Amino acid sequence: MQFGFRKQLSTVQQLLRITEIVKEGMDEGWDTGAVFLDIAKAFERVWTDDLLYKLIMMRIPGGLVRLMATYLRGRRFVVRVGSDLSSERAIDAGVAQGSKIGLNLFNIYVNDIPSPRNCQTRLCLFADVTAVMSTGESNKVIEDLNYYLDQSGKWLIMWTIKVNADKCQTVYFTRRRKVPDPPKLYRRAIKRSKETKYLGVTLDSRLTYNKHITNIHKKTRSAKARLYPLLGRKPKLSLNNKLLLYKTIIRRIMTYASPVWGAAANSHIQKLEST
Repeated sequence: MQFGFRKQLSTVQQLLRITEIVKEGMDEGWDTGAVFLDIAKAFERVWTDDLLYKLIMMRIPGGLVRLMATYLRGRRFVVRVGSDLSSERAIDAGVAQGSKIGLNLFNIYVNDIPSPRNCQTRLCLFADVTAVMSTGESNKVIEDLNYYLDQSGKWLIMWTIKVNADKCQTVYFTRRRKVPDPPKLYRRAIKRSKETKYLGVTLDSRLTYNKHITNIHKKTRSAKARLYPLLGRKPKLSLNNKLLLYKTIIRRIMTYASPVWGAAANSHIQKLEST
């Protein structure tokens, strides 16, 4: 379920997994409810002692656990304002961001997140970007989501992982007009939305990708306008260099996650073809 910072598991593959679940559900006449959780300062809230405990419970060799303890403990920081420095304070939580081992340590910290109780409910992780999905009949979908959110809420509290409840979203993927009440986290209804941005792709409730392609179209036109002094007819930049700029900047914007939204209606795709 964890696709973040693992070999041969990219954002596009996680997006394909999610969208295929939704499409297959629609083909069977089922609905899919999805909750997108916003975890606050995820890497900074990895508590050192809790992480070492989880390393021990995973039966990591003692030598490696002791090495990680010396790596994580004893870190200190100061705050500088102008030329003045505060007194030192100890750092009791957080993994070193930018380091390769830090990403693996975060994955270990969240590795014991509760698993869904049935195959209709699925967990989709990409590092700290978390989505929970359930497919089935409308009343069963919300029931399964509420059950899982109740279990995961207890886990989040136990390991002091904070969720921005106000920034969490739920999207109900269906072709029906009437949708059930949204699921709840910590006894509060999660904000419902007709679309959400997940791993760089805007997913709407009917998977038309209209909003996403419109956004790509705007970004592409903006990039072309900024690069026009280099890509226009008057600049003496060689054709090979112009092609290199196009491939590294413009085409990258246009084609990101294209296997996901590439099957959108021709009326939407033509927006990009005419760019």
